[in-house]
Amino acid sequence: MNKNKKNIYKRGPYKTKKRKLKKKVTIALIIIIAIMIILILLPFNTFKKDLKKLGYTNKEAETIDKVVSIQNHNLILKTKKNDTILKIITNSNYQDKNLKKYLTYYENNNNVSAEDIITIVNSGYDILDKDHNSSTAKLIKEKYFIAANLDRYITYKNNNKSLKTENIIAEVNSNLDKTQYVDTKEANTKDKNVILVNKYYYLDEDYEPTDLVTLTNTYNLGTNNRLRRDAANAFIKMADAALLDNIIIKNASGYRSYKYQISLYNSYESRDGKQAADTYSARPGFSEHQTGLATDINDVNQSFENTDAFKWLQKNAYKYGFILRFPKNKEKLTGYEYEPWHYRYVGKSIAKQIKEEDITLEEYYAYYVENDKE
Repeated sequence: MNKNKKNIYKRGPYKTKKRKLKKKVTIALIIIIAIMIILILLPFNTFKKDLKKLGYTNKEAETIDKVVSIQNHNLILKTKKNDTILKIITNSNYQDKNLKKYLTYYENNNNVSAEDIITIVNSGYDILDKDHNSSTAKLIKEKYFIAANLDRYITYKNNNKSLKTENIIAEVNSNLDKTQYVDTKEANTKDKNVILVNKYYYLDEDYEPTDLVTLTNTYNLGTNNRLRRDAANAFIKMADAALLDNIIIKNASGYRSYKYQISLYNSYESRDGKQAADTYSARPGFSEHQTGLATDINDVNQSFENTDAFKWLQKNAYKYGFILRFPKNKEKLTGYEYEPWHYRYVGKSIAKQIKEEDITLEEYYAYYVENDKE
């Protein structure tokens, strides 16, 4: 018993010292935290006072204080009180990381509104050494705006001052600021069903799809009776569905080789001249018939527009993955006359989207494929 008591007495002073040490550590931590809070809050208090010295009201200073990070305080304090700057900071689309760019842009373009400055800078386009105005912001706000094309939009706008902003976007995205058959590049055949071939994108003379399928007489007229497998299967389903509604749909011209297009185009050129031929026929290598995804249906004539078959296609073609490739009032964008008989397979989801958004394949390709905009 005496031995146990001795041990208890020995542990007593140790526990007391330990409790005192913990108390000291706790007090020290409280003091450190308090100092840190004071240090954190002090710059904010100073910042608001400095803002008031610049002429901002107490309410304006509090608003700026809430939005602008500590790292950007000096950027604001180096400027004079300005309504535009205040509108930039209080704009719902304000991004604190872009504050320096907003201010730099405003210095170089002080005639531009706060909202337009926000729009232009937030677009991600490198604008610090550019001279833009409100028309630039209008371009950026357009649905199909592509940042990489901004310089082209502006140049095109300057050369076509009467054009609406939406038309500038559509026409530049369709490469109308370039020269047909001159400013060209090879079509990307890896784009599968959405491959674009027109007066700016060409196919090599040796290109021929490896999955061409021959349509039977039930679904075909004439000699160009082949389509790529997906397009052929979709065409058959579409024709079968149309027949249930007492509508006859047949392919009049599907896949055409490079060599075949040479003969066809040359005959049109000899008859009508190159300028006229270019409005309704593609030069060799620039015909999407070579993709095996295009089909001329029933009657290659403008009168096809007045048939029940055309009306049925207008309502139903997209359901099977086909689009009217050269629609009315879109001639400038596609580069060809209106062809009510010419349909192009792109797949169901894309066909539906193109129909709903009322855009051409050129517009779709520029924005959703090359620009990779989801």
